[in-house]
Amino acid sequence: MRILVIGGGSIGKRHIRNLHTLGYDDIYCLKRQRDAKFEQDLYVKTIDSYDEAKHIQAEAVFICTPTSLHNEGLAFAVENQTHIFMEKPLIHSWEGLQQAREILRNCQGRVFYTGFMLRQHEMIRRIKEALTAHDLGSIFSARFEFGSYMPNWHPEEDYRASYASRAELGGGVIFTISHEIDLMQYLLGLPEAVFCARNSKSRLDMDVEELAEAVFVYPDKIASLHLDYLQKDYERTLKILFDSGKLTWNWSENVIRLKKAGEEDKVFQPATTFDVNQLYINELKEFFSLIQNDQYEHELDQQHAIANMRLLLKMHDSIHKQKVEKL
Repeated sequence: MRILVIGGGSIGKRHIRNLHTLGYDDIYCLKRQRDAKFEQDLYVKTIDSYDEAKHIQAEAVFICTPTSLHNEGLAFAVENQTHIFMEKPLIHSWEGLQQAREILRNCQGRVFYTGFMLRQHEMIRRIKEALTAHDLGSIFSARFEFGSYMPNWHPEEDYRASYASRAELGGGVIFTISHEIDLMQYLLGLPEAVFCARNSKSRLDMDVEELAEAVFVYPDKIASLHLDYLQKDYERTLKILFDSGKLTWNWSENVIRLKKAGEEDKVFQPATTFDVNQLYINELKEFFSLIQNDQYEHELDQQHAIANMRLLLKMHDSIHKQKVEKL
């Protein structure tokens, strides 16, 4: 299979390496300019225009550009009838979302897949199974948290130049760290309304939100969310409260604790040693499996990408209007 990766940043490079691991070697990368060292290091061919990309006749396109540029790659992929692996989130504005929806109307007979790699985490899947079992009764509250010091993500680069710190490129902690929103949808479904607030003073000299707090309203429960670029130590946690107990999980310890009132904790540990890159490899495997099986409707298809994007945009609307936004 011939593959085109649009964008040669950190996530584009990761996908290229993982594609090689899975045995895919006919890979091109569309960058702003040709790059001999990039080609040598990653064993790919680079091109520098969409006109040139048309002649490649790729069967699958990976869209790994800054969020604000996603629609360019999406339009190319749909026009050239390729399968699409879209890095999250879909886009960064209501106007862009409308454009994406129009483009996707012509995405027929091809797989569209959104890269929410945390869905591949063994413990997240076990949490989903625990919720389905209903052993602790009904959920009445949930809390999702993420914090990580952004300047430490790529120490060799100026973080203020990255897309994640620039509004015009679709940055900000809400769009960049959208995994928690996806997990909330995966575990709890879509909420009815959201109220969101951001920090008013920048600590990292950027024009996007570095900190956000949100409350999501469901008919029978409330979920809350914390996201930040500021915590010096990486933290990702989840707590779900039930009528008869609670479930907790955190990234660092990587165990699930189920506590039923009046009983000993049940602790679930991973079956294998955790390797974060395996999550990315597994999502590639799932993408290619969908292609092989001609499965165009699935949990991470274009409808999910649109629903996820609407939720992220409603969070921004709530911040700007300082009011609850209905969904």
